[in-house]
Amino acid sequence: MVVLEFLRPAGSVFAEAMISMRLFRQRAATAEIPPDILSGIRAGILVCTSPRSGSNHLAGLMASAELGHPLEWFGGRRLLELPDYPRDPRAQLLRAVTDGRSSSGVYAIKLFASQFAQVAKKLNLPASLPNLRYVRLTRSDRLGQAISWTRARQTRRFRSTEVNHKPPRYDGGAIVDSLERILMENLAWDGWFAKNGLSCLSLTYEQIQQYPRASLKKIARLVDVDPVWGTNLESGLEIQRDTINDEWRERFLSEYADASSFGHRTHRIRGFLRN
Repeated sequence: MVVLEFLRPAGSVFAEAMISMRLFRQRAATAEIPPDILSGIRAGILVCTSPRSGSNHLAGLMASAELGHPLEWFGGRRLLELPDYPRDPRAQLLRAVTDGRSSSGVYAIKLFASQFAQVAKKLNLPASLPNLRYVRLTRSDRLGQAISWTRARQTRRFRSTEVNHKPPRYDGGAIVDSLERILMENLAWDGWFAKNGLSCLSLTYEQIQQYPRASLKKIARLVDVDPVWGTNLESGLEIQRDTINDEWRERFLSEYADASSFGHRTHRIRGFLRN
């Protein structure tokens, strides 16, 4: 119940999704994949992650190495970018194992914990996806991740190939909110893996940045295929961090850093401390 009290004050669909994930008891239905589609599948990869973890970069690298196309097949950007994208999780699953599949026969899916919680209400996703393997993608620099997400939510620029819709402005409270949501995403995934006894390949954004080929080799071994190396191993994206991120970090730490306790001034990390 401590986790629930930690979540409830956040409100919003996100918090309710996390609570639903925590209290989920009944098994949802299992989707059947048509035999003609199933025959072309060799293995699947579920990238379990959180916003601004470097998942778009990893997705581009995996696609270039024929290790599937780990996009947000269950909601997320597909719904925003494609007006006719199906809303039914079963139809989304079929898109994931077809459009998300490389010529190697490997399909891949990127999934946030909040998205998984919504899907789990109607569909037993792990039981529906054939020969599934798990990659747990995190970002070591949690504060940098929160700053990046706050900026992206403001500007609506989530990839370097997109344009800013609004100029970014510093908002310490919004960074706190992003940080708390990221922490809860990670807590949800960690708890899910633990309570189900599932193993996964753990990778960090920083590892992938420094050792892209070695990281892809690990993913390839997970599904027992050989990665396809092109002339240049690129994701098609550029790093978006710049001096604005550095300035926001410095200002945030000057306002919120307090190593003496979990809370700071009048703000408390929800659920840890209460006055």
